[in-house]
Amino acid sequence: MADALTLRTARLSLVPAAVAHVPLLFPLMSDPRVTTFLAWEAHASESETLEVVEALVSAQSRAMGYHWTIFEGERVRGLVSLIDVQRKHRSWTLERAEVAYWVDPESQGKGIATEATAAVVACAFERLGLNRLRISHTGANPASGRIPQKLGFTFVGTERQFFKKNDVWHDMNHYELLAQDWLPAQ
Repeated sequence: MADALTLRTARLSLVPAAVAHVPLLFPLMSDPRVTTFLAWEAHASESETLEVVEALVSAQSRAMGYHWTIFEGERVRGLVSLIDVQRKHRSWTLERAEVAYWVDPESQGKGIATEATAAVVACAFERLGLNRLRISHTGANPASGRIPQKLGFTFVGTERQFFKKNDVWHDMNHYELLAQDWLPAQ
């Protein structure tokens, strides 16, 4: 199944997250510049990264989330994920997920996160049969908000003081894209 979910773009390979990626991910996940607005702190040890990657692999094995390590050649650039995958709730069909991404500081501003996210959006709609995707970003990180805009997501609102990190409250901006509104890259 992992090979079936490997995604390729013009310059990137998105490989389902695996324990074998831990030594490559730890240097990035231990960088506090990466985690400024993320829900987790910089990792202090490789065992922390291992724990997280094992949880990602477990979620993927249960179709609760899909997580890809972003490779540019042999170099790991970050992670992109479909999190909080919800197929049904009682009698409702939902078929939705949230797209989450981060890249190392060296890769920021080079289109890597946008290119990787575009590949995951295509996979979500074409291969996984999802109907609705959401991307959220803190208002203090406008660069992250340019990704959903470039990919055709619609801004749906801001939740004020959505989370607190390092004693600072952050607003969260939300974007959505429906399968019927998605325009695949030509």
